[in-house]
Formats: sequence, structure tokens, C-alpha cells
Amino acid sequence: MPVRTTEIGLQQLGGEAGIRRWVDRFYSRVPGDAVLAPLFPSDLTESRDKQFAYFVEFFGGPALYSERYGQAFLRYKHRKVGIGVPERDAWMNLMMDSLKPEVSDAAVVERVAQRLGAVADHMINRHPDRHDAQFFN
Repeated sequence: MPVRTTEIGLQQLGGEAGIRRWVDRFYSRVPGDAVLAPLFPSDLTESRDKQFAYFVEFFGGPALYSERYGQAFLRYKHRKVGIGVPERDAWMNLMMDSLKPEVSDAAVVERVAQRLGAVADHMINRHPDRHDAQFFN
């Protein structure tokens, strides 16, 4: 999945500083989320930094993620984390709730939700009713 999108510009999200605040807000809430907390390490520093770099690049800024970490290969990199629909939904809900204080334009928030929703859907690797989705775990 390509990292960049030009549908939503970095400046519409407050630039790199806005994305940093968004990501920090999200990660400050992860430990208190019953669904998400078990999926993340206890020290969120690296996760926070990678998410920031990924979002800066994803939303049209400098290639921070690619230069530091290489190709995204997100589904592969998350292969040991069981991500089903509940986990996907919890991530999306917390991510979008964390964005709303940063971006007041509802149309921009909706476009971000659409773009991130596609990524979140792609990350699902656990289907309790199917055995064919267990290939990464």
C-alpha cells in the first residue's frame, strides 16, 4: 500500500506540529483503552514516533517514515498483532476522536477517516469465522 496521499494536505492537519499533537493525543489515550492497550507495548515511544513519521509522509509531507524505516509493509509489520473488526474499529474511533480537536473542518475529518479506514481495513488479519486469514499469525 503506498504511503502518500495528496487528497488531504499536511497543512490541513496543522502541518507536522498538528500531526505530532494528533499522534500524541492518540497515544496518551491508548493505555486507557480496553481493546487497544493489550495490542501495544507498555512503552509507546517507538510506536508514537513511527506513527508520526508515517502520517507526515502519508499526508504529503517529507518521507520521514521511508527514510527511517524503509517500506511501510504495514500488514506484515503488524502480523503478530491479532487485528479483527473490534480492534480496527477501536483504533479508528480513538484515532478520529484524537484528530477532532486538531481539525475543525468536518469535511477534512471525513476525508481523513476515509483514507485511514482503507488502511485500517487492510490491517485486519483475524477473522474468527474464517481460517484463511490466519496466514500472518
